[in-house]
Amino acid sequence: MTELLQLLSFQHDTLSSLKLLVSEEKLALTERDADKLLSLAKDKVDCLNNLKLNDEKLASHPEKALLNAEPELIVKVEEAKAILDECKAINSQNASLIELNIASLNRFSQALQMSRNASSLTYNDKGRTSTISSLGQNLKA
Repeated sequence: MTELLQLLSFQHDTLSSLKLLVSEEKLALTERDADKLLSLAKDKVDCLNNLKLNDEKLASHPEKALLNAEPELIVKVEEAKAILDECKAINSQNASLIELNIASLNRFSQALQMSRNASSLTYNDKGRTSTISSLGQNLKA
């Protein structure tokens, strides 16, 4: 049971780290800090890999039945699940922020294209504006 407690403790610490990372990611998305987002993405992948490996150790542990029987372990499992739910909620908010940022960048890009050269403005197959600067340059008379 001591080994299970250690594994659960590591899982709890890793989930707490993940929660901190997704919270920092939310702040970086709000501030549109691309460099911070890139470094957080790497850390987040490492953290998720650690969670997966530890979860596999827990799943294959010979005494894993104690996770649902021993009161102390049940409490630890519930705490870990609660942190995981918080991580999922923050991550869902981050996904919404990403979608909003992408939409904002698309509108900004279209505005720049229209102001750059309105005479060569056209639309692509998705209905987005596009400028074709090479229009008519390869005609042979």
